[in-house]
Amino acid sequence: MELYLRRLQGYGLKNPVLVGFGIKDHKTFNEACKYAQGAIIGSAYIKIIQHAQSPEAITRSFVQSILN
Repeated sequence: MELYLRRLQGYGLKNPVLVGFGIKDHKTFNEACKYAQGAIIGSAYIKIIQHAQSPEAITRSFVQSILN
């Protein structure tokens, strides 16, 4: 993945490059952001809210865990 993302950086694209696979926690988010302008978290988020009593609270907690 690193090689592919480095190659994309060399193209001088106008739109930001985002990684959308394998992002599930702080570590994978930071790793992706080394080579891209951001990351998209999908299935990991869906899994945590699936059975949550309070989707709002679990969402806040999840986002904080990714960023900190």
